[in-house]
Amino acid sequence: MRYDLDFKMQVIAYYRQGHTGPATGKVFAVNAKFVHKWVQQYQSGGIEAIKPKTSKAKYSSEFKLKVLTVMLEQGLSQSRVALTFNISSPALISHWHKAYRFHGISGLISKPKGRAAMNKPFMTDKPDDEKTLAELKRENEYLRAKVAYLKKLDALLKAEEQAGKKQGSLKH
Repeated sequence: MRYDLDFKMQVIAYYRQGHTGPATGKVFAVNAKFVHKWVQQYQSGGIEAIKPKTSKAKYSSEFKLKVLTVMLEQGLSQSRVALTFNISSPALISHWHKAYRFHGISGLISKPKGRAAMNKPFMTDKPDDEKTLAELKRENEYLRAKVAYLKKLDALLKAEEQAGKKQGSLKH
């Protein structure tokens, strides 16, 4: 169910008068999770953050990569990052992260809806000297993103390993 801006503002105002999330939810017949979500959105982004979206938001691959980078580098939760970047659903960030892990930067590129026209594959099997400049540039961009991702993943794994070693040494 979609809630309009006036309704959300009434809920937030009631909550800010000192009522708890569950009490506010009961008065307005909404789940307390919605109350907390709307209050957090309002606190972080004002009225714009709680306005109902009129159309499905489209995010560029650069924006998606920035969101994932901030989340991983700062160790933030998906909910926190969604609030920070005014993204309606934290689950969307999870979807982006999974796509990025499996396909690199190409996994973050929005796919057109409907039946796709026959187009050239992202990476071709042609020898390098037969590839067009555009094909080489696409492949280069893909490989750079893959290397950057693998470096970050390696750094995260090493950090986790170091943290594990530190905890292990404290037990002795």
